[in-house]
Amino acid sequence: MAGDDAVDEEKLVLCCALCCHNCSVYPAADCLGCSGKVGLCCLNMEFCCKPGAPCLPCGCCGPQCEMDGCSCFNMQAHCCCCVNSAAFPCNDEVPAAVTILGLTLYPKCGCMVPMKEIMNR
Repeated sequence: MAGDDAVDEEKLVLCCALCCHNCSVYPAADCLGCSGKVGLCCLNMEFCCKPGAPCLPCGCCGPQCEMDGCSCFNMQAHCCCCVNSAAFPCNDEVPAAVTILGLTLYPKCGCMVPMKEIMNR
């Protein structure tokens, strides 16, 4: 997943997470719309129906090949303020975490922990 996608991962707040899969809240003014990306190895398919998002090759969808930081499998789906992300193995945008009902137990303990506090950047 690239840093120029439609979701700024540093603005996310973890709600629930188990290892390399997480559900987050996107409390940002630019959360309107929906977007998604699913990838296998370094080949990704994206869609985006969000104002102000980067333009994709085929309008609102398109294939893409990313060589930097690719995982065997990665996925991110966003609809308004809800974001669902997964990667195997975990990567910089989807770090390993354990969160239950907003209470993060790993890698840092806290309640409603912002994703930027656990990302490896």
